[in-house]
Amino acid sequence: MFEKLGFKKRPQQQDNSSLPVLTPVDLDDVAEEYAEAYDEQGFWSKCKRYARSIGRVGLEKAFTLYYATEHKNCTLAHKTAIYGALGYLLTPIDAIPDLTPFLGYTDDISLIGAALIAVASCIDESVKHKAKHRVSRLLGEGALEGVRECKVEDRNAVLSVWLTASIKAHDFVPPDFWAEQVSAMRDGYLPSAQVYVYEREGQVVGFYALRHNTLAALFVAPDYQSQGIGRELLEHAKAEQDSLTLSVFKANGAAIGFYLRQGFKVASEQVNPATEQPEFVMVWVAG
Repeated sequence: MFEKLGFKKRPQQQDNSSLPVLTPVDLDDVAEEYAEAYDEQGFWSKCKRYARSIGRVGLEKAFTLYYATEHKNCTLAHKTAIYGALGYLLTPIDAIPDLTPFLGYTDDISLIGAALIAVASCIDESVKHKAKHRVSRLLGEGALEGVRECKVEDRNAVLSVWLTASIKAHDFVPPDFWAEQVSAMRDGYLPSAQVYVYEREGQVVGFYALRHNTLAALFVAPDYQSQGIGRELLEHAKAEQDSLTLSVFKANGAAIGFYLRQGFKVASEQVNPATEQPEFVMVWVAG
């Protein structure tokens, strides 16, 4: 179903022209050749390579484009935009490098977004339903797992992870203290930070928040701890900055041990003004 755009080089004419002329290959001529490689399963197998970075919403957009080609309004021009976007996203080796710049595409996500706008007349509720249903089935199979950028719709899940994990990790602080901070986290703290989440089977189970090079938060839901998720989140944060600074309660021995194992060092000690609990300032610098 996914037909690749191809071009054949016309032999250079016997004139002074120094540029080869490209003639399009008929899409129908190559459709059958690529149908098997880009059936639904083949399409998904390629999507998996990008699933961590684009997340559920990104996958739904990609599958929306995929199913838009089946719409009655989908013309050759629409298919050109769709195949250009999906081809660039999923099969860079097969994409046409000289085509995408002229379409105004600069990266994978903008490719998908621009194509969705260009083919809006081919996207109805049926197309959207097919995309959502297919992604739900795939994620139900545990196909998507990893770190991705936090989206607005993730905020409640992030707050839930933060609250439950904070209460468990900080039994030396009254639980009511954390419950009273939820509004501040939701309305001020999270919107002002760069937040990434860890998604497993469509569920946010961990996150970290950066403010410049300060690791302001890193939490994993209690039921998902000791599974390497915290380490993956921290490795992702390290890739974002050349150095990281964080504060951790002195009484939280498990967290201190974790950060020490990940290359952090204790730089100083201070008292947390909100809880009046002593805490360490720890620092990591890229080697």
